[in-house]
Amino acid sequence: MKHWSRPFLFALGVVLVPCPAHAAEPTKLECIAANDAAQDLRRTGKLREAREKLALCVSASCPGPVREDCAQRLTEVDGVMPSIVFEAKDEAGNDLVAVAVTMDGQQVAGTLSGVPVQVDPGEHRFTFDSGDGLTHVEKTIVVREGDRGRHERVVLGRSAAPVPMAPAPTSSDGGSQRTVALVLGGAGVVGLVVGSVLGLVAKSGYDHALQSECGNNPNGGCSPQGIADGKSAHGQAAGSTVAFVAGGVLLGAGAVLYFTAPKASVSVGTTVGTERAGIVVSGAWR
Repeated sequence: MKHWSRPFLFALGVVLVPCPAHAAEPTKLECIAANDAAQDLRRTGKLREAREKLALCVSASCPGPVREDCAQRLTEVDGVMPSIVFEAKDEAGNDLVAVAVTMDGQQVAGTLSGVPVQVDPGEHRFTFDSGDGLTHVEKTIVVREGDRGRHERVVLGRSAAPVPMAPAPTSSDGGSQRTVALVLGGAGVVGLVVGSVLGLVAKSGYDHALQSECGNNPNGGCSPQGIADGKSAHGQAAGSTVAFVAGGVLLGAGAVLYFTAPKASVSVGTTVGTERAGIVVSGAWR
């Protein structure tokens, strides 16, 4: 028993070792379909995809005529396939290798080793990213058929450190609030003046329409011009009212803020409408 157990176990182990699997060769139909697809891709400028199809239909399992046709087309595509050699440097002129490159959102290189990268002809958006705080660079490149071994250089500089924002100076003596108060008071005075002017203009227009366009009309009532002048005077009177109300509110708010002047930040807002006006004051008083 001891004389044959070891050879038996060794032979059994040999039998159980699986054989390496081989990739299945394309069928006749797959070869023909790959050749047809490659021609369509070639016409639309998708040379990289066309090359993948042609590399499939040159397999030994493909029919001879198809294989020969694909081989000829593969040579033609390789002859016009554009390629770019990317070069990245830092601000000191040193070469950078650990740079990832994407083309139209798809990564085409994980590092830059000087090997040409095959691309399709046309306009492409390339991005270059590296670690160590280096900036992200984007570059648009128009690639043409037959543009082989084109060199493109980018410079990746370090991102500028954010500058800390200095805190806004605060006033401890109420100077800022007094400034706001004066501005509001001035706006209030302007509102009162505008309201007064509009009121005088409205009264003058109304009196003119009443005496000249309405009272002297032989047909009775007001003439069309008198009606128009009356409407204009009414609108001016409404504007005068709004200006008076807003001016009074702003002037009163300015007076309150000026004489209180608390040591705190104050937010002031006003609301003015055709029939009402108001002011909103918010803040923290000490």
